[in-house]
Amino acid sequence: MRSSADQGTYQSGLQSFIAEARLLAHQNEEVEKKNQEVEQARQALEDKAKQIIRSASVPGADSNSGIENPIRNFAEVIGEPRLDDASATAFYLAARQGSDTIEVAYLDGNELPYMEQQQGFTVDGVATKVRIDAGVAPLDYRGLQKSNGA
Repeated sequence: MRSSADQGTYQSGLQSFIAEARLLAHQNEEVEKKNQEVEQARQALEDKAKQIIRSASVPGADSNSGIENPIRNFAEVIGEPRLDDASATAFYLAARQGSDTIEVAYLDGNELPYMEQQQGFTVDGVATKVRIDAGVAPLDYRGLQKSNGA
């Protein structure tokens, strides 16, 4: 049986814990809401880029829809959510594949991954380790561009 002093300490600790849990739950809800807003903004930017690039007429030329879009299908829009961590409005352009923008070099010219396996003694199974020895360096800055967006 607890004394009244112990019971009071227990109840105040429990109340403090409940208050902290409620605050944490509220903060988690706010973070989730913010993440949803960022995802919607990113998706809106991606959709707008696709509309502009794929449109047959110049955007905003509604009165004269016969004007040909000079940038129609000049690029492929690829959405990458990890790039939104730095900015939700920035976008990037890269030259076509095969252009001299980035050089990938392999150790001793070996482009295949190195794989090592070990039979399990304490457990039934095989442990596998895979690595590739490669280095990457930029060749020409003009093939990669970043815009800070609107």
